[in-house]
Amino acid sequence: MNSNQNLPNNKSEEIDATLSVDEFFRELEEREKDLHITDGLVIEIDETGGGNDENDDLPEFLQQEFPAAERQPKAQMPQTAAPHDFSSRQQAASPSTASTSEAAELENKIANLQNQISKLETERVEMFETARRRQTDLDNYKKRVERERGETFRAQLGNLATQMLPVLDNLNRALDSISGAKEDENQQNFGHFRDGIMLVGQQLGEILEEMGVQPIVAVGEVFDPHFHEAVATDEATGDVPPFTITAELLRGYRIDDRVIRPSMVKVSK
Repeated sequence: MNSNQNLPNNKSEEIDATLSVDEFFRELEEREKDLHITDGLVIEIDETGGGNDENDDLPEFLQQEFPAAERQPKAQMPQTAAPHDFSSRQQAASPSTASTSEAAELENKIANLQNQISKLETERVEMFETARRRQTDLDNYKKRVERERGETFRAQLGNLATQMLPVLDNLNRALDSISGAKEDENQQNFGHFRDGIMLVGQQLGEILEEMGVQPIVAVGEVFDPHFHEAVATDEATGDVPPFTITAELLRGYRIDDRVIRPSMVKVSK
């Protein structure tokens, strides 16, 4: 009789347990809706042994059905990466990408600066060469101007000397004509006049010498067509070799290497 009574009681307990489980799952679904649980949600399991407090919140029938030892986690479940973890990794990777782009930009700037430096160096070398050539041209121009100026000055002196030489020639002829005259008491005044003419000729020769006009040496020299002009010939003797100037008929003059007038001479043959 007792066994029959216990059977209905067991059935009623099973029915109550079934209802309690259904109510539990419905309650979990309602809480899940309230908590907005998604597939990407990560659930962390505490392994420090503090799970007893959480097990106390379970219904009594679950605590009886699953002992506390079986409810302890056996292994740590792998955590599923949430969507925000991927974005965080992207954010973590973005600084390296930014640094790479900045490095490439800096390399481009350095390359551009190096190209500019190379161009400026080339321009500097070209400007230096141009300045050097211009300086050389300027120096050559100055030398040429000085040379032309000197030549012009000497040419003017030559023209002046050419105009003065006939006067000097006549003066020398006069001196030569009176140099052999004998002085007596009646010719004393003439002697003073001769000395005066000689002094004038000497002063004129000094002036020409200061101007650079120099007489060409002729008598006793070997004939040189650059400085001498043969207007007469003379028979060579034992003391005088051929092509030697024996007499000067008209004195020649020069300024440095420029001949103003060649000497008119007599040459032995």
